[in-house]
Amino acid sequence: MTGSEGDQPALRVEFPAAAEELPGVRGRLRSWLAGAVADPDRAYDLLLAAGEACTNSVEHGHRGDRSPIRLVAEVRRGEVRITVTDSGRWIPRATIRESRADRPRGRGLALMRELTTRTRLTILDSGTTVELCAPAG
Repeated sequence: MTGSEGDQPALRVEFPAAAEELPGVRGRLRSWLAGAVADPDRAYDLLLAAGEACTNSVEHGHRGDRSPIRLVAEVRRGEVRITVTDSGRWIPRATIRESRADRPRGRGLALMRELTTRTRLTILDSGTTVELCAPAG
């Protein structure tokens, strides 16, 4: 495991917004994290957080329409940074509240924040970006 900048090339994955694509994306990220993060527990936390971001993008941003989602993972200045970007639109808040009435939902962002040292969510008309960061060492 390197965990140092320059030793681990960035991982760039573009995949269609479809649930069946998620296991392959997680597998590629898992392999990349094994070479980028010294602590296996931290690597697992990042994998879980990024998996949640990708799932949210498929479910909420695109609702499975197969539009492209981009995941980029890189090490910068001793920090792992994973971004998940889509061009979809979030479900309106009222619709989310209604969908939660019959099942527990809505803990993904809190989970991402708990598993990383920094989580940033940027929602624009052009799409959503989730940035997840944690030390590589």
